[in-house]
Amino acid sequence: MNKYKFKIPKNGDKYINLPVEIKWDFLGQDDSIDKFETEVIKEVIGSVDDFEVGRYAHDSYGLNGETNVKYDFHFFNGGNINSSTLSDWEVSYIAEGFVPQQVYYFEKPFTKSFFKLDFYDTKNPISQKNLFTVIIPVQQGGVENVQISQYKPNVDIRKPSYSLDYVGDKEGFFLYWLRNPEYLDISTFYMTAKFFDGRLGVFVKMMNTPQSQISSDKFVFEGSDYFYYDVNLDYDNKIYQVTNNAGNRVGTSTPINWYEYVNPQ
Repeated sequence: MNKYKFKIPKNGDKYINLPVEIKWDFLGQDDSIDKFETEVIKEVIGSVDDFEVGRYAHDSYGLNGETNVKYDFHFFNGGNINSSTLSDWEVSYIAEGFVPQQVYYFEKPFTKSFFKLDFYDTKNPISQKNLFTVIIPVQQGGVENVQISQYKPNVDIRKPSYSLDYVGDKEGFFLYWLRNPEYLDISTFYMTAKFFDGRLGVFVKMMNTPQSQISSDKFVFEGSDYFYYDVNLDYDNKIYQVTNNAGNRVGTSTPINWYEYVNPQ
């Protein structure tokens, strides 16, 4: 312990000056606490980034300004894939293996089925991220006339040919994505398609070209060329267009055609 000796003056005021050092280390700490609280609250509840989702409709086309987007899903009706022709892919659930009665009476193996459209940020299967998904139910779509009994007249059943619009069959017509591109600025998505077969409980992969038109090996090809369509988003006008590998717009008078991919035997 340090010892100090103080002398009291004989004349004048009797006082002592104590040289005590004062440091203002705590000056402004209230402000620091307020700043810390703000940072903690921001970390807990998240930032104020705009994650609000907008609704994008199919862009109009044609002389009459049509807005419907058209999809045709073709299933392989069997046979040898190496000797197949374009006619071996049919826009029919019968070609996929459903019997007419299952489709006509909307039996569970059929109603549990659906088409799944996935939208990716790249065509590279290693690094791609699935940004959102659209489901198209089998209860929508066009019809074909088939026989379900030799004792009854033919009936209309659903077929996988879709014309989606603002009214009528509209599930799958709109795309829902971020309104503000500042957080994730993506204007082109890469769309793939799969069909979930409720009979078998499996997904059937779809291509943008039938394997019959692949001149080389039917099973060895560049996936980025055959499994995607480009979907181009317009943030300002809240619309989208779909194009093929050649850059031509589809989904208009020319449908977005998908063909069942047949695995090697």
